[in-house]
Amino acid sequence: MSIYGDPKIDEVVRIDTNHAELITALVTSRKPGRVLELGFGAGESCRAIMRGLRYNARHAEYTVVDNWVDFGGNQPPATRTAEYAGVNFVTSGENEFVFSCKSTFDFIFSDADHFNTQNWFEHVYTNLLDREGILIYHDVTNSKLFPNLLRIYSETIKNKFHHMLFNYNSLETENCDRGLLVIFKH
Repeated sequence: MSIYGDPKIDEVVRIDTNHAELITALVTSRKPGRVLELGFGAGESCRAIMRGLRYNARHAEYTVVDNWVDFGGNQPPATRTAEYAGVNFVTSGENEFVFSCKSTFDFIFSDADHFNTQNWFEHVYTNLLDREGILIYHDVTNSKLFPNLLRIYSETIKNKFHHMLFNYNSLETENCDRGLLVIFKH
């Protein structure tokens, strides 16, 4: 199903299959109880997280935050289907949510405000991510469109945060080079 109503737009926005499978594997392995996703996009990362949570077969609170600017400010009807049952959708800008949030999370996936998210990266790591949590950023090496996101990777290295960057393609059809940064908090 096309979230944007155009499969070509979905494909540009959607996280690639390899990174989605990695996200599912991290969820099934970490078994988080509190999950936060910043940015819904085409829904592929949400479906990847849901696959992991369903596999774990244990209760988890799952919150997805989006301002729905890509959808004219309206939450897409597809998010209200059974496929997304159990997801708590919050309509908010990333900045507003991050600085007003009083909760912490075991697992955070960020793929929302590609022009500003680097400005509150350390706040998210310090204040929203639980000890032993996993924090993931998408598009950190997508320098053609978002050169500012490389700052997240630079700050991760500078702060000596445990991490792994996944950004290599083995096939022409992959988009792994856009970069998926996985940070492990200890």
